[in-house]
Amino acid sequence: MKWFYSDILQLNLIWDDKGSIAFKIGAHQLSIEYNAEYNQPSNKFSIQPGWKGGTEPRIGWSLECDREDFNDIVHSILSNQIPKYYFEPKWKGYWSFPVLDPMNNTIEITCTEKNIH
Repeated sequence: MKWFYSDILQLNLIWDDKGSIAFKIGAHQLSIEYNAEYNQPSNKFSIQPGWKGGTEPRIGWSLECDREDFNDIVHSILSNQIPKYYFEPKWKGYWSFPVLDPMNNTIEITCTEKNIH
């Protein structure tokens, strides 16, 4: 999880100890705690209304990016074996690129700038 959120999603790691990590996302914090009893869900994508896909009725979230960050993150995803819903980003009224993190949580990487290249 640390590698994925730090290196792939390029979030700012603000906490790292034996049992937990945390990342800063704008004015928000994402915390992840280790739990030996965690039961990992299937590797199916959660249903999200924006991209009209996924099959699992469980939580998913989006990370909205500017053009530069979006392109950097997409490149990181494509350069690694990250499970993705599409082979490449799709325009859905915004750029959408749903992926799974190592715990099979759905994260939709988004960008509203039409010209991303």
